[in-house]
Amino acid sequence: MRPALQRLSLPLLALAAVIGCAGAEDASPGSVPSSETSSSPLAAGVCAGVTCSGHGVCKDSSGSAVCVCDEGFEGPGCATRGANFYARTLLVPGMADPDIYKENDDLFFLSGTGNGASVPIYESNDLTSFRYKLGYDPSAVDPTYDYCWLWAPDLTKSNGVYTLTFSAHRVPNGAACPPSGQEVTTFTASAPDLNLRFGVPQPINPNTTYPRSTTGTACVPEGCNRTVRIDSATYEDTTGRWFFYVWFDRGNNISSFNTAAPGTVYNHAGPALYSLPSREEGINEAPELFKRNGLYYLLFSSGWYNSQYAMNYIMADSVPQLTRARAVRPLSQAMRNASGALIQSHGHNVVVERRGEYFNIFHVGAFEPAGTFTSRSTYKQRIAFKPDGSMNSLNQVNIRWTQLAGYSYSLDVVLRDGTVLGPCMAVGLLGSANKTIFNGVCPSAGSRMVNKGDIAAFRIYYSNNNTWGPHVEKAYDGVSDDVFLELPGGTTPFVDLSWSEEETGAQYSIDIQRRDTGAWIGPCIGVNSVNRSLAWTYSGRCDTPGINVPISNISTFRICTAMGGDWAHARCGSTPYDGKGMDVSIVIP
Repeated sequence: MRPALQRLSLPLLALAAVIGCAGAEDASPGSVPSSETSSSPLAAGVCAGVTCSGHGVCKDSSGSAVCVCDEGFEGPGCATRGANFYARTLLVPGMADPDIYKENDDLFFLSGTGNGASVPIYESNDLTSFRYKLGYDPSAVDPTYDYCWLWAPDLTKSNGVYTLTFSAHRVPNGAACPPSGQEVTTFTASAPDLNLRFGVPQPINPNTTYPRSTTGTACVPEGCNRTVRIDSATYEDTTGRWFFYVWFDRGNNISSFNTAAPGTVYNHAGPALYSLPSREEGINEAPELFKRNGLYYLLFSSGWYNSQYAMNYIMADSVPQLTRARAVRPLSQAMRNASGALIQSHGHNVVVERRGEYFNIFHVGAFEPAGTFTSRSTYKQRIAFKPDGSMNSLNQVNIRWTQLAGYSYSLDVVLRDGTVLGPCMAVGLLGSANKTIFNGVCPSAGSRMVNKGDIAAFRIYYSNNNTWGPHVEKAYDGVSDDVFLELPGGTTPFVDLSWSEEETGAQYSIDIQRRDTGAWIGPCIGVNSVNRSLAWTYSGRCDTPGINVPISNISTFRICTAMGGDWAHARCGSTPYDGKGMDVSIVIP
């Protein structure tokens, strides 16, 4: 959400001509990366057949094949992950609301919110170093109108035509901008080739009853969900070309349509459609779509830019199913210091894939001094996926450790450069608890911010006499959401169970298998308790039969699911359990 605008966010992705831009052929300028930056691994000569493990490109260096590795990989054949594999990297300082278009694995274009008068566009061959290409000033190319408050562009390509879509105010040439009595809306412009010289902007679906642009303050007669305001985003696959946008009613809401059938509107998220938790502050905006392994992902941002601004997502088997009727999963959360003042936020993201690796590109809001907004800049962070397809969090780690009777605990963080932040969370914060959530801030170490990718290990210190020597250290991979530390002589007080989401509206129940007899207890926790939840904390009691089963006597956890109470046709997934761990994830086939 843009700090200069009331109630508006800064997110915005893009569409080309919504009704369709037909026919132009790709032009040659810029359509392939230069020979100075990459060469095909299949090219004739010394690079023939050299794949660089699929994580780089081969170059002919004085007659020798040399692999130039992608970011995060190293070694002669780019087969080894480097220490920076999950690092967060700065792409463009001072730019917000990023969107990225991929022409191929070695040519990318990044755009975003700049000075509000033009849209900056950057170019990269490695998804790491970006060079300024040009700025698009719609006022300079439109003989009739001027534009202001440009933000959240989306750059894409369809039918050989490149399109840039953005939110803005539009006024007659020379008129004051923004004007009074006008609302923001969305425009799109096209370019024939990778010179990206975009022409005169056009409104979305003008003079139709379809979802469309309007500068009027009222919703169009067909309804607010057909009033295209901000944050457009496009996605195209075999199901069609989808256009997502944000509209206003009791806050910010997200809807979409397939451009082949624009009369049908799909409602996805927002306060006019669903009851939102208070932390989202009536804002669902900045939609972004991608697909991986048959699953669709709808990402969106929530909250005010200077409050609870954060990223979320929904997973489903089709675009129309991407609604809040399914699980809404957090991808990030705003970061606060020990006094509760905001120090960093994250939002308006786009996901891009390069040679099988996925990256989250988003803007980071800086609040320095704490609570005072100063800037936003665009960063990149590699994504890791869990077995059920969900993504690891940007800045959260669930840390659990076994219980020692009468003991209290303290947490240190060990960084990859050898620095130890200790205590990161002192005994006054943890006490005798056996779980905490690290959210990227060490409140007991001067509220220092720490990116997950920079962490090498976590340490839990334990004491029953305020002497802090004994501890257990667990190496960390820089991305996982869960870390378990087993203390000498400790017992497991609980197990956090989680499982994959099945059909929309599915219900679940929990079974356990006894280690001593091999017998199953099913359900241990029945559907009346679990219902549609995707997580449960087991503490040693099967509620449904009313019996106690110690955690140490469980050899397998099983989750079963059914629709509409049809448990005769339930499907189940199970995971072996060692009797000690404190988090178990289960994928239902």
